[in-house]
Amino acid sequence: MIKILTLVDSFKHFETAIKEYEKRLGKECEIIKLKPEKNGSDEQIISKETDLLIQRLSKENGLKIVLNPNGKNYSTEEFYEFIETKKQYNKNIIFIIWGALGIDYNKLKPHIDTQINLGKMVLPHSLAILVLIEQIYRVWMIKKGTSYHK
Repeated sequence: MIKILTLVDSFKHFETAIKEYEKRLGKECEIIKLKPEKNGSDEQIISKETDLLIQRLSKENGLKIVLNPNGKNYSTEEFYEFIETKKQYNKNIIFIIWGALGIDYNKLKPHIDTQINLGKMVLPHSLAILVLIEQIYRVWMIKKGTSYHK
């Protein structure tokens, strides 16, 4: 199973598309929304949200991958190989998308296994989720041998 753990209130403009990919993937993928912190200074919010992610990650078994602009970038084919290789060793893969203000990466780092990026541009959370879930769906279609990727 693949999980997407994210700090987000809603998917706003991309909800229909995200829900469509959730429907297509069924039990293969789950999006877990954590409520973003609203009170405090930016530093306090980042600290609280990092703690919330760490608390949730402690309940998850599997490979933990944070989306980070400094992470490794993959083509779709490389992403497919990465996912397939990792799934052989782990039952679950958990992708982490942090809050709007950022994350205390030094605090989070001991709780994750690796980091990837979706590109160098900053994306709204709901768009990042859409891009990620579409790529997960594409990986699933490549594995099934369909023509979706061609």
